[in-house]
Amino acid sequence: MCLPAVTAATLPAYTLAVAAVGTAASIGMGIASARQQAAQAQVQLDFQAQQARNQQKLAVEQAELQQRQQYDALLLQQKQSTQAYNLQVQQSNTQIANQYQQQLQAVRNERVALLAKNTAQRNEFQKGKESAVAQNRLNNEAANRAYVGQQNKLEEARKKAAFAQQALLAKSIGAKGSILASGRTGQSVGLLVKDVERQQGLATAQELASIDSARNAAIISMEGDYLKAQSANNVAQSQVGFDPGNPLLPDLPQRPRFIEGIGLQINDNFSYA
Repeated sequence: MCLPAVTAATLPAYTLAVAAVGTAASIGMGIASARQQAAQAQVQLDFQAQQARNQQKLAVEQAELQQRQQYDALLLQQKQSTQAYNLQVQQSNTQIANQYQQQLQAVRNERVALLAKNTAQRNEFQKGKESAVAQNRLNNEAANRAYVGQQNKLEEARKKAAFAQQALLAKSIGAKGSILASGRTGQSVGLLVKDVERQQGLATAQELASIDSARNAAIISMEGDYLKAQSANNVAQSQVGFDPGNPLLPDLPQRPRFIEGIGLQINDNFSYA
């Protein structure tokens, strides 16, 4: 741009124009400066606002981090407490199970011992019964043999008495025949015959008395043998013992009720919102 030539006539106007141009330039520079200052102020405000937002975001993140750490600590404490409780429950249940097994085994052992003892008692009782029966049979057989022996003795005595009576009868007949054959007469013959008969009667009475005595002795002996056999039978029976019967067995213990534990699964419902 070229300025017009300055003359004397145009000097005042030129001066005014130059002044106006200078004023306008000053005003423009002021406006630019103001705009620049305003832009710098806006940048500063934007920077401060961004810093405030960043600080707010950082504070929120720190608060969320703190909440998360607190929740994780509570969650860990809860898990540890649950695990400790379940471990205690498991130990208690193990102890209960061991005690139950010990009681069960003790009762089973006692039942086995009682059954074995009862079996031994039953066998002993059965042996005693069989022994008593056998002893009774032997005692009765012995008594029967003694009875038969006494009967045989009594029969021998009877036979002996019968033979003796026959001999006496024959002797009496012979004596009477001799007296009658002697030819004697009168009262003396009758006396002699009566004397023979009297002697025969005495001898017969003696033989009968001997039979009665033998019979009484046999009866006494048989009764003694019977009583002896009964006494021996009673002794054998008294040694039999008692019948044990069925044993009274203890009941098996009931299964225990175990303690329920707590589930270890814990839902993580933590939210950052």
